[in-house]
Amino acid sequence: MKCWNCGKKIPNSAQVCEFCEAEVQAEPTPEEMEVLRGILDEIPEDALNELHELMRQSGTAEEFVNRLFVGDCPKCGSPDTGDCENDPEIDDVVVGRCYQCGHMWCTLCEEALDPKSPECPCWEEEED
Repeated sequence: MKCWNCGKKIPNSAQVCEFCEAEVQAEPTPEEMEVLRGILDEIPEDALNELHELMRQSGTAEEFVNRLFVGDCPKCGSPDTGDCENDPEIDDVVVGRCYQCGHMWCTLCEEALDPKSPECPCWEEEED
């Protein structure tokens, strides 16, 4: 079996990848794969090409998702970014952080956020 995150071969009985420590997840069912094929068939070719390029630039599935949902820093343009889902003080997947310049932003609207209180007005709009 291959790890969904790093692509390395791991034992079929593994619960966690010994290389990247990602949780082992079941492979998609044939039905799930068919749904995915249907979705991919609807995506315009230029968007598929962009996704392919992001995949090529990413070493792991986690890096790909980060590139897709967080992207480059809107302040300095650095690709060295991530979300704050695993930050115990923030714990929010829609807060982006640049590891080069320290900038924090809302990944939904790209509004700059205050690191001491990273909350975006657009989150309140979505609740209404």
